[in-house]
Amino acid sequence: MKIEWNRVTWYSKLAAVAVFLATFLIAFNLGVLYEKTSVETALTETVPPAGGRACTAEGKVCPDGSVVGRTGPDCSFAPCPAASATSTAGDADAAPSYDSGVRGTVSLGPTCPVERVPPDPQCADKPYATAIVAYRAGSQSAFVMGNSDANGAFALSLPPGSYTLEATSGAAFPRCLRVSVKVPASGYASTSIPCDTGIR
Repeated sequence: MKIEWNRVTWYSKLAAVAVFLATFLIAFNLGVLYEKTSVETALTETVPPAGGRACTAEGKVCPDGSVVGRTGPDCSFAPCPAASATSTAGDADAAPSYDSGVRGTVSLGPTCPVERVPPDPQCADKPYATAIVAYRAGSQSAFVMGNSDANGAFALSLPPGSYTLEATSGAAFPRCLRVSVKVPASGYASTSIPCDTGIR
């Protein structure tokens, strides 16, 4: 039988169908094999240690801006660091006390997506409990760390001088302004730190 290569015949159609089916079956089997290998690898990587169970890789942002993960047999979050103000210049266990410092409040706003006229009391700025870090002017190293309370109020004992205060949340929002303050030789300076919620 003479084969005519430039002519479509019943056996050329049959060969095309056979090639198509073979390609499909090979691709399907390779996909199944790849998926099985991926699942086995994932299971191998998440096998808990002997006598325990694997915890998810979640993190919780603490008021001081640090992040803690899940731990222990029940996979609960590790406790946050102590919330008391500590100085990084000297003894880290207790912040030294001065006759001077800074007091202030931290507030969140806007709290409503649309500003109303007259202003809606429900949309007023809210107090913000968060971590406060004080830097000496021109320094990138934290001098004292503390926290604002549920009313947004904070007080940091500082020696006289110029400082920059930063409220940190550990997230993109709220975003707080860095505030410059001058601490007098005696007494406390007053300031406020506004934080943007990102609500528009």
